[in-house]
Amino acid sequence: MNNNLSLDHKSLKNKMTFKELFKKVYPYLSKNFNHVWPVLLAVFTFTLLGRLLPQVFKYAIDEGISQSNLSIVYTCASIYLALELSRALAAFLQRYMIQRLGNKVLFHIREDLISHVQCLPLRFFDQNASGRIVTRLTNDCNNLKSLFTEGFTDVFINSFEMLTILFAMLWVSVPLTLVTIAIAPLILWLSLKVSHHLRFHFSEAKRKISLINATTAESINGMKVLQLYQQIPHSLKLFELDSASYRQSQLKTVQLFALLWPLISFFNIATIAVSILLGAYFVEQGNLKIGALSAFILYVQGFFRPIRIILERYNQFQDSITSAERIFNLMDIPTEENTKPQDPTPIQLEGSIEFKNLYFKYEDQGDWVLKNINFSIQPGESIALVGRTGCGKSTLISLLQNLYSVQQGDLLIDHKPIQSYNRSSLRNRIGVVLQNNFIFRGTISSNVTLDNLNISNEKLEKALHMANCNTLIKNRGEGYEAEVKAEGANLSTGEKQLIAMARALAFDPDILVLDEATSNIDSQTEALIQKSIEMATQNRTSIIIAHRLSTVKKCDRI
Repeated sequence: MNNNLSLDHKSLKNKMTFKELFKKVYPYLSKNFNHVWPVLLAVFTFTLLGRLLPQVFKYAIDEGISQSNLSIVYTCASIYLALELSRALAAFLQRYMIQRLGNKVLFHIREDLISHVQCLPLRFFDQNASGRIVTRLTNDCNNLKSLFTEGFTDVFINSFEMLTILFAMLWVSVPLTLVTIAIAPLILWLSLKVSHHLRFHFSEAKRKISLINATTAESINGMKVLQLYQQIPHSLKLFELDSASYRQSQLKTVQLFALLWPLISFFNIATIAVSILLGAYFVEQGNLKIGALSAFILYVQGFFRPIRIILERYNQFQDSITSAERIFNLMDIPTEENTKPQDPTPIQLEGSIEFKNLYFKYEDQGDWVLKNINFSIQPGESIALVGRTGCGKSTLISLLQNLYSVQQGDLLIDHKPIQSYNRSSLRNRIGVVLQNNFIFRGTISSNVTLDNLNISNEKLEKALHMANCNTLIKNRGEGYEAEVKAEGANLSTGEKQLIAMARALAFDPDILVLDEATSNIDSQTEALIQKSIEMATQNRTSIIIAHRLSTVKKCDRI
């Protein structure tokens, strides 16, 4: 059994290469191929028009101005205007289609990521704070967007543009081109060295903002405890330490960026200066015309722009690739087998349960939580499980729902090993009411049915009636459609329990589990739930975990 499901940076794989990243994203690009070829057409048009502009200047100077032929100058001015307008249109189409492609790709990645996370084993959520998981689903996905809308596409576009400019420069003057770009390899090498360090600090910044999110989520969820025990200053101190560490990583990236751009600017200045000096010499020798030199200088200025954008995007790559590593490492964590929610095979259970020589522990190197458990439950029987806190009662229920895998021994349902069941199908037939049930933002009806279309209004009404929710419904004017705030903030603890009971009954389970369902509630609500339990457990296999004798005294066995 592999328990290494942590999202901590120490647990991640080695740094992802560009080749590995491309393999990961290629399926998403191929899925949207009908959006790719219009981008290529727009890029080709935009680049071709850009290479024609200096040629218009060259012709206007050499054939128009030098020859005092104003008609050629007027014609060239008109052509220049038409080319610029056409290039602006091509730029718009290019940018729009790139953004459309990027958003399509990101949409599919986000869909797959959410679907994958929902099918991960419960151990994963035990080992990772919710804030860290949310960071993967939000911040990292947003950062990955720039990889498609500005990263891959801009590198491709500007690489293509740089090559066409280079060919245009060679067309004007081969010797001048070779001399002026001689400094390029040195500048590129220095820039890549700086970028390598940037990637490390981007990764550190990602890890630290994830830690900040986790700490913040924990503080908000535990705000009552922090205020009650006067621990707000301590919580703020922890946040300040995490925030200061994140600030240092961010400042380091700023320093490296500040070092990178002077290097690129020096390249631009040096190449233009060399072009002017050598170009003037070639003009004096009669090997180059003034118009051609002007066009060449325009090409040199244009040659710098795609190089700068490529290096800029390369450094954004470092940020995006760090997010990509975190996203795809998360997607590489194996899901539970047979947990895909799409169309689980319907099954019907008789309700017999047998634990045979069962052992279980949460960690490979930890102690056994359950040791040599042996007992059986007959179909329709009501069983009470009692024991001290921490003795493994709730763990048994988690094994019954197949949230964890049995390590030694057997757990049989209807005389079949639990491993032989489709997890989703099995869980559809087991209803569970916990001590602390999660209530979603929505309405009473949506919390009971969980928006399952197979649960009719008749089943909803029956479940609410069996759970003794009549008073709850009556006290709210909107009835079943009464608003429920996030986490049931506008409901009492007892009302949450009643809704949870109705939720379990609405799905008409073959096996019903009540795990401390009557704890932390007042005696009046307990009486309502007791009546619900009596009705719900009739002719249904039931397991009731409780400390109160009043809850378990009517069970068949304790």
